Amino acid sequence: MINSTVIEVSILLLGCLGLWFGSGIIIKYAMEIIKKFHISGEFIGLTLLSIGTTLPEMATHIIASIDILKDPQHMITLSGIALGTNFGSNIIQITAILGLIGLLITVKTDKKIQNFDYPIMLGAIFLVFLISLDGRISRIEGVFLALLYLIYLGYLIKKEKIRKKIADNNKHLSHLFLYVFFIAIGIAVLIYSADLVIDNAVLLSDHLKISGTFIGSLIIGVSTALPELAVVLRGIMKKATAISLGTLVGSNITNPLWGVGIGAIISGYHVSKVINFFDLPFWFFSSLLIWIFFFKGKKLFKWEAIACIMIYLLYVGLKIMFFTKSA
Repeated sequence: MINSTVIEVSILLLGCLGLWFGSGIIIKYAMEIIKKFHISGEFIGLTLLSIGTTLPEMATHIIASIDILKDPQHMITLSGIALGTNFGSNIIQITAILGLIGLLITVKTDKKIQNFDYPIMLGAIFLVFLISLDGRISRIEGVFLALLYLIYLGYLIKKEKIRKKIADNNKHLSHLFLYVFFIAIGIAVLIYSADLVIDNAVLLSDHLKISGTFIGSLIIGVSTALPELAVVLRGIMKKATAISLGTLVGSNITNPLWGVGIGAIISGYHVSKVINFFDLPFWFFSSLLIWIFFFKGKKLFKWEAIACIMIYLLYVGLKIMFFTKSA
């Protein structure tokens, strides 16, 4: 028992190192793309990095949804794991991780993220809440969520004038494919490393007799947020704060629309009352409060950063006290 726990902890730490290494590759070549093609850091964070770093959550959705098709009797448990992982990961990103950034540096927001992308994020969370009120997310609703994300992505690409920027800098086109290739390698390292972290976190939780819902919303949710944390910290080291904030907001748009959408398209989901009336409202109102923080001073003050971290600790405390054994 003790030996196996030591092995699991060691592999988990190795996975964390892999996350750090993979995020370093991603940030390095994302910065090269920005410099050579004059693409904004916000766009890279909201699209390329947010999609890449949410792949662990996507993998959880796809695997859980396929398992639901194989064994419909476990739909409630598998839905709870998939949705709990998604929402738990998002909550830690927009509270604790953002708060950590705010303690390390001064986080400033621009008008586009504040007035467009952040409201889109709030709207995505609220939409998932509305769809889930009947206790399920159907395949049709999954298609709707995924289509909304594709529309949002298309708008960002058009607004950034990606085609024009690539055409104007076509002398760097060969570099672009090389950079995207290396970013793909970085993302692959992230996914593999996150998989190590998730698998061993689950094994540890089994040894500690922690319930499946707790595993989804906190254990795996925290683990799948590690890629975002690693990318954000690397962004801070490279002084690419626009990438860091864009990645967090973009991930909180990608996960509820694309992640939940794709998972629901495959199998549909059962949504527990705990997720409906605790996790989703907590995610929405904490995100709304942080949006108000940014509106006040166009930046996150130190006391607000501490408040973000405390909000997450409150979430964890309430989850442990009242919802550890919930479905």
